[in-house]
Amino acid sequence: MGGVGMLVGAVTGRGRATLVLGLALLVGGVVWRYPVLAALGACLVLLVVAELVSVLGGTGLRVQREVAPRVVERHGACHGRVRVHGRRRRGLVRLDAADLVAGRLVRVPLPGPGADAAPAGAERVSETYAIPTPRRGVLVVGPLQLRSYGLTGMAARSTTAGGTDLVRVLPRTVPIAGLVPGHRRAAAGGDDSLEHGGTDLVGLHEYAMGDDLRRLHWATSARTGLLMVREDAEPSEPHVCVVLDDRAPSYPDSAGAAEQFEEAVELAAGLCRATVDAGHPLRFRTASGRTEVVVPGSATRQPRAESQELDLLFAEIDTVPHDRAAELGTRDLDVVVVVTGAASDVRAWSLALDAADSRIVAAVETAPLVAVQQQQGLLVLRGGTAVSLAQLWERATGR
Repeated sequence: MGGVGMLVGAVTGRGRATLVLGLALLVGGVVWRYPVLAALGACLVLLVVAELVSVLGGTGLRVQREVAPRVVERHGACHGRVRVHGRRRRGLVRLDAADLVAGRLVRVPLPGPGADAAPAGAERVSETYAIPTPRRGVLVVGPLQLRSYGLTGMAARSTTAGGTDLVRVLPRTVPIAGLVPGHRRAAAGGDDSLEHGGTDLVGLHEYAMGDDLRRLHWATSARTGLLMVREDAEPSEPHVCVVLDDRAPSYPDSAGAAEQFEEAVELAAGLCRATVDAGHPLRFRTASGRTEVVVPGSATRQPRAESQELDLLFAEIDTVPHDRAAELGTRDLDVVVVVTGAASDVRAWSLALDAADSRIVAAVETAPLVAVQQQQGLLVLRGGTAVSLAQLWERATGR
């Protein structure tokens, strides 16, 4: 039964119609004694059988696929290379290929046996094709979908090959020129304002090549037997809190809603990267409250393990379906930047950020009427992409 099912499944709709017509002509010609009619019917039946045998007999080819690079930024160049091993011969069978990328088929061009790139008798040919990377996250590539079919389309057979490969798609790098200046804080870390003050000791780390020897902490070095370097921070350095609005209702319910969220993620990632690179303390959280990462400041700009956690988070973060916002609290509310969508309630954010010294809302909005505006101490930036919002940010911060 399985073999019969495979035979029936390999015959296409055109093949079934041709087979029925051929049998009808063959039987009619025999019954009514019309040899020409019977011969025509027999030819049609033999054509379907010949293509069916050719397709089920296989092509004798082995197909492999390679993907590079495995880590790429969104919309970055990623390519697959298909290698076809085996002797390509002329015959009744043609081969088409498509790769399954995130559930969608991407056509893979394969040179025919008569093409210059793959002449008849070639033992090995290869073709390169582009893999689209429109979304962040882990992109599943494969398996290859191979379809061999007859020259007249009477029979076809589908198989898979190549297995699967994973490509990690990261947010695009959005350059942020600088940050809003912070407000001077007490040396002890309190919220009292100071007009003058020195630096805060925020940590120690073992000496590394390039560290300033003037920052050596001699007491700790003598006690541990290792050269330890001070990590000082100015009380007036910005304590940055970046809030990414991950609530789906904040983004208009349209075909471009997913793209707008991607732009919001990239802007938030750029702000976090600029803060960490400058060595300032960072607190990142989502509006829904499901994610929060705190990256301590570093006067020497030493890499922090928490920043790697942020990179992984931005590669896979997604929206939540509800519209509930978690309490922001009052901790480290010095410079707060909210990255949200066009449907977000700016007045609600103004109330939520009332305790912050510097309040900024960056909304991803296609063709906004007003790009920059002030609303009761709240700076509102509106732009269609992360890059355009970054340019508005530079103008607003005077960089």
